[in-house]
Amino acid sequence: MESQIQALELKMMDMEITVEQLNDVIVRHEKTIEALSRKLELYQSQLQAITAPMAKESEETPPPHY
Repeated sequence: MESQIQALELKMMDMEITVEQLNDVIVRHEKTIEALSRKLELYQSQLQAITAPMAKESEETPPPHY
């Protein structure tokens, strides 16, 4: 009986370590996702700034050779 309890305690300790490791991975992934989301927002705003001043073809004046 005593050996079974010790075996269960060892398994529980292993599970606790595994849970902590998985939690660390989740925290790292969350930080990575947040950083990537910020970069994506920055890139989207830069893209909008680049494309915003561009006029549509119908609004452009034709070149002087026309």
